[in-house]
Amino acid sequence: MSLVDQMLGEGAVADLSVWKNKITSGITLVMATLIWFQFEIMETEPVPFLCSILLLLTLLLFIWVKYGHHLFTWIPPTPEELQQEDSPVRALLSEIEGLLLMLYEIAYGEDIKTFIWAILYVAIIYTIGSYINLLTIFYICLVCLLTIPVMYLQYQEVVDDFIGEVSEMKNKTLQLLNCRATKKKKKLY
Repeated sequence: MSLVDQMLGEGAVADLSVWKNKITSGITLVMATLIWFQFEIMETEPVPFLCSILLLLTLLLFIWVKYGHHLFTWIPPTPEELQQEDSPVRALLSEIEGLLLMLYEIAYGEDIKTFIWAILYVAIIYTIGSYINLLTIFYICLVCLLTIPVMYLQYQEVVDDFIGEVSEMKNKTLQLLNCRATKKKKKLY
């Protein structure tokens, strides 16, 4: 089992990252590039763009519900069906609720270490975000997620040899610094 497989594990994200299904990974990369291009290069404002998409989706859903039985064999679920216990919408909302409860527990301050780490992470993201647009950060992370595992799997031996050399140099440097520090410590006493 390679290092990439150990780090990513199994599942849809791991399959997407190592390009097991080239079509899905390619579509993900192309769609992310198009979204980034739309907002960053074309300078589209996100709120009016999202509102336009919501209006279009609402219109399409209305047409599908009213006239879809003539064109399609399957009609969209009713609001009552969406409120059932096993509904995907219900599952999504329960996940969001769980995240909000976790944030509330962190902010409540019972675990100071977690609270300080959360503040530190937010400060780091704030600092990076003041220099780079959030969408660009997401795009860079997605491109790295889709390219680094594949490149590592392709050049695994070269990368492992390089990491081994760097690790040896680090250990030698740490030993040298440790020897110098102990010599200086002995001179002081």
